[in-house]
Amino acid sequence: MPIPEKIIIPASKDPGKGHFYVSLVKSVIRLAGASCFIALGYGLEMPLMLAGGVLLFAAEVLGIAEEIV
Repeated sequence: MPIPEKIIIPASKDPGKGHFYVSLVKSVIRLAGASCFIALGYGLEMPLMLAGGVLLFAAEVLGIAEEIV
C-alpha cells in the first residue's frame, strides 16, 4: 500500500505591520553587532573578523531589502 504524500499549503495570512516592525528592530540589532565585529576587526587588525563583520552586515542589509520588497 503506498504512503500518501503530505501536501503543504502555505498560509495566505499577511503577518501584518507588527511582524514587520519587530523584524526591522531585530535587523537593527544585528547590524549593530556586525558593526562591532567590523570595528574590532579593523582596530585589532584581524582581517578575518573584519571580513566576517562586513559579510554579516551585507547579509542583513539584503534581509531588510527582502522584507521591504
